Amino acid sequence: MLYGDDRVQQLFHNPRVVLVSGYARLPDPVASHSQYQRLGVILAVDTADGRITAADTTLLTDRAKDFFRALAEDASVTEDITELVRRVQSRYAGQSGAALTTALRRCLETYSQFKSEHQLPDGST
Repeated sequence: MLYGDDRVQQLFHNPRVVLVSGYARLPDPVASHSQYQRLGVILAVDTADGRITAADTTLLTDRAKDFFRALAEDASVTEDITELVRRVQSRYAGQSGAALTTALRRCLETYSQFKSEHQLPDGST
Protein backbone atom coordinates (compact mmCIF):
# COMPACT_ATOMS: atom_id res chain seq x y z
CA MET A 1 0.00 0.00 0.00
CA LEU A 2 1.25 3.47 -0.85
CA TYR A 3 1.50 6.22 1.76
CA GLY A 4 2.16 9.93 1.81
CA ASP A 5 3.09 11.82 -1.32
CA ASP A 6 3.32 8.70 -3.54
CA ARG A 7 -0.22 7.73 -2.70
CA VAL A 8 -1.54 11.25 -3.28
CA GLN A 9 0.23 11.44 -6.63
CA GLN A 10 -1.24 8.09 -7.70
CA LEU A 11 -4.75 9.28 -6.79
CA PHE A 12 -4.23 12.65 -8.44
CA HIS A 13 -3.08 11.12 -11.72
CA ASN A 14 -5.99 8.66 -11.91
CA PRO A 15 -8.79 10.53 -13.73
CA ARG A 16 -11.38 8.04 -12.45
CA VAL A 17 -10.81 9.04 -8.81
CA VAL A 18 -13.07 11.76 -7.42
CA LEU A 19 -12.92 13.41 -4.01
CA VAL A 20 -16.18 13.84 -2.10
CA SER A 21 -16.81 15.30 1.33
CA GLY A 22 -19.54 15.50 3.94
CA TYR A 23 -19.81 17.46 7.17
CA ALA A 24 -21.81 17.33 10.41
CA ARG A 25 -22.01 19.45 13.56
CA LEU A 26 -19.93 18.23 16.48
CA PRO A 27 -21.64 17.91 19.87
CA ASP A 28 -20.72 20.63 22.39
CA PRO A 29 -18.85 18.35 24.88
CA VAL A 30 -16.35 17.16 22.25
CA ALA A 31 -12.85 18.59 22.77
CA SER A 32 -12.50 19.86 19.21
CA HIS A 33 -15.94 21.56 19.14
CA SER A 34 -14.66 24.98 20.21
CA GLN A 35 -12.03 24.93 17.47
CA TYR A 36 -13.84 23.25 14.56
CA GLN A 37 -17.60 22.99 15.33
CA ARG A 38 -17.96 20.59 12.38
CA LEU A 39 -16.57 17.19 11.60
CA GLY A 40 -15.65 16.33 8.03
CA VAL A 41 -15.34 13.07 6.13
CA ILE A 42 -13.44 12.99 2.87
CA LEU A 43 -13.44 10.00 0.53
CA ALA A 44 -11.46 9.39 -2.66
CA VAL A 45 -13.62 7.09 -4.79
CA ASP A 46 -12.68 5.25 -7.96
CA THR A 47 -15.68 5.80 -10.23
CA ALA A 48 -14.83 2.65 -12.23
CA ASP A 49 -15.86 0.34 -9.40
CA GLY A 50 -17.09 2.61 -6.58
CA ARG A 51 -14.27 1.57 -4.24
CA ILE A 52 -13.01 3.97 -1.58
CA THR A 53 -9.32 4.28 -2.39
CA ALA A 54 -8.55 6.73 0.43
CA ALA A 55 -10.46 8.11 3.40
CA ASP A 56 -9.86 10.87 5.89
CA THR A 57 -11.69 12.71 8.61
CA THR A 58 -11.19 15.78 10.75
CA LEU A 59 -11.32 13.75 13.96
CA LEU A 60 -8.83 15.20 16.42
CA THR A 61 -6.37 12.34 17.00
CA ASP A 62 -4.26 10.42 14.52
CA ARG A 63 -5.40 7.12 16.06
CA ALA A 64 -9.07 7.99 15.45
CA LYS A 65 -8.28 9.06 11.88
CA ASP A 66 -6.36 5.84 11.22
CA PHE A 67 -9.18 3.77 12.70
CA PHE A 68 -11.73 5.49 10.44
CA ARG A 69 -9.50 4.90 7.41
CA ALA A 70 -9.27 1.20 8.26
CA LEU A 71 -13.07 1.00 8.51
CA ALA A 72 -13.76 2.88 5.27
CA GLU A 73 -11.01 2.16 2.75
CA ASP A 74 -11.68 -0.52 0.15
CA ALA A 75 -15.43 -0.49 0.84
CA SER A 76 -17.76 0.11 -2.08
CA VAL A 77 -19.87 3.26 -2.05
CA THR A 78 -22.37 1.52 -4.31
CA GLU A 79 -22.60 -1.96 -2.78
CA ASP A 80 -21.47 -1.61 0.86
CA ILE A 81 -23.26 1.59 1.96
CA THR A 82 -25.37 0.01 4.70
CA GLU A 83 -22.47 -2.17 5.87
CA LEU A 84 -20.06 0.78 5.90
CA VAL A 85 -22.39 2.95 7.99
CA ARG A 86 -23.12 0.01 10.33
CA ARG A 87 -19.40 -0.69 10.68
CA VAL A 88 -18.67 2.89 11.72
CA GLN A 89 -21.67 3.00 14.09
CA SER A 90 -20.75 -0.28 15.78
CA ARG A 91 -16.97 0.18 15.94
CA TYR A 92 -16.50 3.89 16.68
CA ALA A 93 -17.74 4.58 20.20
CA GLY A 94 -16.31 8.09 20.66
CA GLN A 95 -18.39 11.15 21.54
CA SER A 96 -18.14 12.23 17.91
CA GLY A 97 -19.72 8.99 16.69
CA ALA A 98 -23.08 10.44 15.64
CA ALA A 99 -21.39 13.33 13.83
CA LEU A 100 -18.98 10.91 12.14
CA THR A 101 -21.87 8.75 10.91
CA THR A 102 -23.83 11.78 9.70
CA ALA A 103 -20.80 13.21 7.87
CA LEU A 104 -20.17 9.79 6.28
CA ARG A 105 -23.79 9.53 5.11
CA ARG A 106 -23.61 13.04 3.64
CA CYS A 107 -20.40 12.11 1.87
CA LEU A 108 -22.05 9.01 0.38
CA GLU A 109 -25.05 11.12 -0.69
CA THR A 110 -22.68 13.59 -2.37
CA TYR A 111 -21.08 10.75 -4.33
CA SER A 112 -24.46 9.40 -5.36
CA GLN A 113 -25.51 12.84 -6.59
CA PHE A 114 -22.19 13.29 -8.42
CA LYS A 115 -22.59 9.87 -10.02
CA SER A 116 -26.10 10.74 -11.24
CA GLU A 117 -25.10 14.15 -12.56
CA HIS A 118 -22.16 12.72 -14.48
CA GLN A 119 -24.03 9.56 -15.57
CA LEU A 120 -21.40 7.24 -14.12
CA PRO A 121 -21.97 3.47 -14.01
CA ASP A 122 -23.14 2.08 -10.67
CA GLY A 123 -19.85 0.24 -10.11
CA SER A 124 -21.42 -3.16 -9.60
CA THR A 125 -20.20 -6.00 -11.75
